[in-house]
Amino acid sequence: MKLRPKFFLGDSLIILMSLVFIIFSFKTFWHFETGSVVQVNFKGETYGNFSLFQDKKISLIGKEGESVIEIKDGQARLKSAPCRNQYCVQQGWISFTGQMLICIPNEISIEILGKTKAYDSLNY
Repeated sequence: MKLRPKFFLGDSLIILMSLVFIIFSFKTFWHFETGSVVQVNFKGETYGNFSLFQDKKISLIGKEGESVIEIKDGQARLKSAPCRNQYCVQQGWISFTGQMLICIPNEISIEILGKTKAYDSLNY
């Protein structure tokens, strides 16, 4: 005959309190601010800062060919790129402060900026 451990009221209270603490911690410490500006860097220099609240397409010609950046409805993405694997395009839309897309072959990066930085420093 197998013995099963008993489940007491105290056990369920500890589980409930743990879940409440975890949810509280995520809401308090792990929040993502929606950005307001897209910074486009091209060939190591800032190409421009553009509002996320406009519809815009930016076409840049790099070493590999033409890349198209699309800004729409508070989000940005690399719509198309000439690189073979298309990793930068597959990342999709970004909208939170600190998010970044990089197209290494064409030396393009786009970053979402907001009121605060989501990190201390970043090198690439």
